[in-house]
Amino acid sequence: MKKIILFGDSILAGFKDGMPTDIITDSLAQRFPNIEILNHSVPGATTQEGLDFLDLRVTPPYDLVVLGLGTNDASVNLGISAGRYAKNLEELVELIGKQKVILMGPSYTNWKVATDQAWPRTLQFELVAKECSRKNELPFLDLAYVLNKHPYPNELLQKDGIHLNEAGNKILIDKLAELIKLKLEK
Repeated sequence: MKKIILFGDSILAGFKDGMPTDIITDSLAQRFPNIEILNHSVPGATTQEGLDFLDLRVTPPYDLVVLGLGTNDASVNLGISAGRYAKNLEELVELIGKQKVILMGPSYTNWKVATDQAWPRTLQFELVAKECSRKNELPFLDLAYVLNKHPYPNELLQKDGIHLNEAGNKILIDKLAELIKLKLEK
């Protein structure tokens, strides 16, 4: 049986009411019933923690890893520089194996509610992730862009202005399922 590991932050962990949930994992498992889907995401993680936890969270054998780190990296208070984010992403892709990575960029956030999530930093980190995907020829979910295309993107977020609500998670799941299907068909 094929195995897909979801490795990201609270966005990929389906964070709701202060806790990770199985919404992302269970929804993808329903769409891919013959594939083992494991969610090893760590709420609050940056790419630096991703490197620190990689050996514990992403254990072979696996066929695909959805790498979804960046929203916390882009935080003004907790974040890291865009250069460090780029270096960390490149290292994570190399260690996982670029032929097995689907990359997800940082999420859209409501910076008026989550004041440490300034939109210029999110845009900068989104561009870094996009360049990493282009350079390494990775399937890429530009989550901030996809969510921002919604007529009212703040309606896709929980009250904290960061985490996705049911409608936002549905978009995330639909887009991830498309990329997983395309990657598995190759």
